[in-house]
Amino acid sequence: MAVFTVKLACELPEARGVPLSQWDCRELARELMASGVTASISRETVRRILRDHALKPWRVHAWLSPKVPRDDAFRAQVEALIDLYTRPLEEDEVVLSFDEKTSIQPRTRTAPSQPARPRQPLRIEAEYQRGGALNLLAAFDTRTGRVHGWLHTRKRAAEFLASLEALETAIPAHVRTIHVVLDNLRVHKGRAAQA
Repeated sequence: MAVFTVKLACELPEARGVPLSQWDCRELARELMASGVTASISRETVRRILRDHALKPWRVHAWLSPKVPRDDAFRAQVEALIDLYTRPLEEDEVVLSFDEKTSIQPRTRTAPSQPARPRQPLRIEAEYQRGGALNLLAAFDTRTGRVHGWLHTRKRAAEFLASLEALETAIPAHVRTIHVVLDNLRVHKGRAAQA
């Protein structure tokens, strides 16, 4: 059992068709049972196995690829962003940082939660039904802290453009210049987005 658990924990969920960015003990237990490795295993058993092998697949470490050039153009772009984020703005301009949070999984519990009672804690049903995946597209106003957000079932250019349209109507009419800071996602660079 431990060998299969360690092997699974060392694979990316997407390699097994699981719509997660990383494993946790509950999802590993669920996958071990779904793939027929075992009929039953608890997340605590998975946690103990992983602890014994010094594995924590839910932890991440971001790194920069040495193959990606970081040249003068990159430096100029970073300096322009720093200026945009830190300089005083005119009354008719706003700076928004736009990004996507993908694969949010709505999970409906199969039974209602039971309220706490004397000497008994709140009881929550452990089983749930997956309701697909949602994508949150959001724009963060860097000066006010306000977040504009929209949920979509897909993450394509159409949803990105719909979010920009909604954003434009949400911004007060006196604002004439909207700076939108985007990452390098392909849908941000398409012809429709540029237009």
